[in-house]
Amino acid sequence: MNSNVRKITDGAMMLAIVGAAVLLDRQTVGLIYGLVSFLLPLPMVFYSVKYGWRDSWMVFGAMLLLAFILESLPGMFLIGGECLIGLVYGASIHAKANSHRTLIRTMITAVIYDLCTMIIFADFFGYDLAAEMEEYRNIMNTVFTQTGVDLLQNVNVDSYLVTVFIVAAIVTGILEAYVVHVISRLMLKRLRIAAPPSVPLYAYYPPKWSGYVGILGFIAYYTGISGRFAADPMIESALQGFGMAMILYLAFFGMFGLMLFIKLRFPHSRLAPMLVVLAMLFIAMSLVALFGFLYITTDMHERMLQRAVYSAGQREEVQTDESEDTDNEASDDRSNAD
Repeated sequence: MNSNVRKITDGAMMLAIVGAAVLLDRQTVGLIYGLVSFLLPLPMVFYSVKYGWRDSWMVFGAMLLLAFILESLPGMFLIGGECLIGLVYGASIHAKANSHRTLIRTMITAVIYDLCTMIIFADFFGYDLAAEMEEYRNIMNTVFTQTGVDLLQNVNVDSYLVTVFIVAAIVTGILEAYVVHVISRLMLKRLRIAAPPSVPLYAYYPPKWSGYVGILGFIAYYTGISGRFAADPMIESALQGFGMAMILYLAFFGMFGLMLFIKLRFPHSRLAPMLVVLAMLFIAMSLVALFGFLYITTDMHERMLQRAVYSAGQREEVQTDESEDTDNEASDDRSNAD
């Protein structure tokens, strides 16, 4: 088949998939988008992986036009944002960028998209932040009143909730990009499309300076919620936002380090490390974040990997000895039979 005809055919197929998703979303009154929005970038991933940036923009524009015809103007931007995430991811793979760079580009795109839809232009996309903040404020006041704590005296609730919404949008973007990364890898492997090899998560190790930045954020967060800057809400919100983001950063690597540590201690348990770490993450996130600081700034990562390699070598030696013993016993049996 001619290459131009193939491009047009593949583009029409991707448009048909997106159009079907938009029609189903209209029939279900937004239920499809709310449940499986992370699947919408996949058609654009498939096309941009095969044809790259330059040839994918026309298909992207056609998807925007189709979404505008079938949906409202906000719906067009929602669909367009998801397709843009897929375009960035697929085009990066087509350009043979390494796995980390591709994932970081996708995460940045997804974070900007979620910040625009959930925070910056929330009214345009149908989100009433004022009503949501009022509802959360009433819930928090009720909970803290029942526990006997005067919340308004210790924390600026409005700035705290704004910080929570911003961090939630950032985390949502990061998680969406990672889900797109995982599903796209499975799809490309299934379709036998070449892609740069994935780097295992345990092989990624952040720079040590990021751990010190993280602990500064840890201190900034508790300084912000202490009420020392209650007279200046802007500084208070900045400290809380920066601190919350850094605590999540440290907690992520602390969670991974704890899982690796428990797995080395109990090599035969599979589900237990994840359950223990998740329980600690919900009960004592600050402790997990402090463990993440130690994991980043010390040689704990290297020592864990060395121990993992040593344990794997020991298991191989044991298996080799057992196979040799089995072979020796079999040869002895044959000699005795003779």
